[in-house]
Amino acid sequence: MWVAENMRRRMPILLELAGLLIVVLVVVLLGGPVLAPSAEDDWLDAMMRAVLVEQTNEGPFWGTYEPYRAQLEVVRAHYRRGDIAVVYGEMNRFMDMLERRVNGIPDVTADWLFDYCYAVTPARYHDVSRHIEKYRKHQFEEGARPDESE
Repeated sequence: MWVAENMRRRMPILLELAGLLIVVLVVVLLGGPVLAPSAEDDWLDAMMRAVLVEQTNEGPFWGTYEPYRAQLEVVRAHYRRGDIAVVYGEMNRFMDMLERRVNGIPDVTADWLFDYCYAVTPARYHDVSRHIEKYRKHQFEEGARPDESE
């Protein structure tokens, strides 16, 4: 009992020291502090991870998701250059690929990636109205609105 209680008190201190040690090593090895990417930069990594997860689930037919990964790399290259207009166009091309099921990806996966794109991608980098139209068609059976009956 004494050992467990003693470890319970020391564990937060040890974890804090380990974290501090990692920070010191990063500063020493890299020659200065490392800035974490902003939260906005995470959207592209999140999209890439989502495609990679689906790729690992695809089974024996590897390569089905390669065009999607390649397209996201194109987006990343333009994003790093700061060319928002081209990023916008290339992300919409990515969404076109999902809608056309390029390379025969399953409908469920394509729809999930399309919806995930809406959730993580900032609006200035893709056409948000496409997602709204898809939602409207899904909710109201091909665009019919509830107030249009009668």
